[in-house]
Amino acid sequence: VEVDYSSLRDLLKEGKWREAEDETRELLIQAAGPAAVRRGWVYFSEVKFIPADDLRTLDELWRAASGGKFGYSAQREVWVQKARQWPKFFKAIDWVQGENNVKWPSEFNYSADAVKGHLPLTNALRGTRLFEAIMEHEAFAKPAPGSGGSSNGAAQPGWLSK
Repeated sequence: VEVDYSSLRDLLKEGKWREAEDETRELLIQAAGPAAVRRGWVYFSEVKFIPADDLRTLDELWRAASGGKFGYSAQREVWVQKARQWPKFFKAIDWVQGENNVKWPSEFNYSADAVKGHLPLTNALRGTRLFEAIMEHEAFAKPAPGSGGSSNGAAQPGWLSK
């Protein structure tokens, strides 16, 4: 879709992880279409209509800026390693704490020191269906064309340094 990713690119390049998280949420809403924009959030059922190129762009920006540590594909890798079990996954990416397994946005680690898959955040307070739809999206079901299947982030694309 006609979405401008330059603001996200710049925030990530500057290491402004919290601001980049907010921008990612807004870009996801824009990519989901006019109804999501009016509502201010994305229904899980709308995710399948988000073009794979847009989700890959969001992911590639996060991966490139973090050396492969952050992004949806990094999260998907951990999710699959944890047998798609949400409690194990949320613990592995440090999204829960305490006896009630609740962590508020202000308690997240918005730095490069966070564990693999910690960012970007996807609201799962009302359930995991939106997050699952992203994890199962065709954009991440197989390697992106020309990516070689690697998500280690070793090579930084030229557009990140623009």
